[in-house]
Amino acid sequence: MMALPQMIEEFVDISKVADWLKWAGLSFDPFEPLDAATDTRLNEYLVGHHIFARVWGNVISWVFAPAGGGKTALRISITQACWLGQEITRPFPIPYVPPFLSWGHSHPSLEDHLAAITRAGAISLFLALAHRPHWFFRLDERGRRRVYETLFWNLPAALSVYIERCRQAQDVSALREVLDPTFILPNPPGTDELLRLCNELDMAPDITSLPSPLERWRRLRELLLDILGFPAIYILADGFDGAPETIANPEAVAECLASLMPLVEEWAELKVFFKGFLPVETEPVLKKRFPNVVAPERISTIQWTPALLAEVIRRRVYVASEGAFSSLDAVASPALRDVETILAKTVFPIPREILVLTRRVIEEHILREGPTGLLKEEDVEAAIHWYQAESRARELLL
Repeated sequence: MMALPQMIEEFVDISKVADWLKWAGLSFDPFEPLDAATDTRLNEYLVGHHIFARVWGNVISWVFAPAGGGKTALRISITQACWLGQEITRPFPIPYVPPFLSWGHSHPSLEDHLAAITRAGAISLFLALAHRPHWFFRLDERGRRRVYETLFWNLPAALSVYIERCRQAQDVSALREVLDPTFILPNPPGTDELLRLCNELDMAPDITSLPSPLERWRRLRELLLDILGFPAIYILADGFDGAPETIANPEAVAECLASLMPLVEEWAELKVFFKGFLPVETEPVLKKRFPNVVAPERISTIQWTPALLAEVIRRRVYVASEGAFSSLDAVASPALRDVETILAKTVFPIPREILVLTRRVIEEHILREGPTGLLKEEDVEAAIHWYQAESRARELLL
């Protein structure tokens, strides 16, 4: 089932939604954006899911879910788990979203994939070192040169551009903004330590040659595992349905992955573990085409219970209210209780749907009473009626 389209501008002025959220004590709109990949706060309100334990670990994993079903949130949750602590004791995560726009097509060669994976790895490495400069400072001359090479060869722009941006801002957030807004590593360094890293990276030796994508990938892998000492690498692959040719075509997704598949098990022997987060429609296609790699014991399907969906809303409310309250019940009339569970039992069971319906409850309230006041039973009933009508209309179009 596809996510319902938003109709905010058609019915309710955006500013009135903002006014109600402010009246309710919410510092931002926790029900936007619907695309988890663009939500810079997602790490603050990730909801635990039992499937995490199946995906975490030094194993090949395939995670399937419908659009809006939590694939990207789970991928970010795995990434965050890799970054716990100040030391190199957990796997190094490489979030890999295929750059279809820069490729200009949806049938990448192995070199296309390796170049993109290595770029994603270099971005994660640079951001990690900016947050943990002591990892760089303790390297010997050979190790530092390997870092220079990896960043020089693979970052999207010149290393000097990022160094200068960081030096001017004196804060790692300046790098996150341009490289990966979803990258969050707690306890960043102080200004002096960060500037020291900038100065030392600025003294990088001249590097002119550009090896092949295969060689760059080999050197990145060696840098992470043998020189820095990470125990493993996780390639967290998401967004393979992100091109016009793949968005509704499971066969095209399989074709996009085809050149990588022969390497997946070989990589596992080298402590590089591929974890794919893919649309549920691709599961039978991949199982049929790559039965040895996409084996049953490696497959997990995200399923959402009403209790988990209700927690999606409660957690977002808690963060947006800065801990003041954790349920919409706090801004609802006494006659309306357990709002989140009511909504969770109504929607198609994926997070994106309950976000749409929750936002609609607020809109219905504004239509009836304006941008202040407690949510009422009538608001919930009207929103559910709207949701059900939209669902029926969409089913007729499918």
